[in-house]
Amino acid sequence: MQYTISMTSRMLAIAALCTFLLCVLLFLLGIELGKRFAEPPAVVVPATTVTLPNVAPPALPAAPAAPAVAAPVLKP
Repeated sequence: MQYTISMTSRMLAIAALCTFLLCVLLFLLGIELGKRFAEPPAVVVPATTVTLPNVAPPALPAAPAAPAVAAPVLKP
């Protein structure tokens, strides 16, 4: 069995264009990845202190009272 593949000039142009675009996109991807890996670590800038007006903290609800009798221990 013999297969014959015929490429018209139009299909050759499309294949060449796709190959060229693939190479360009891979090159640009390599540049972007290189930029990302070559970036110096982020510098931590100390936060500035802000003074807040004197406001009383909200009142916390009272804790429930502890039970007077402990629960019995059940043996299996």
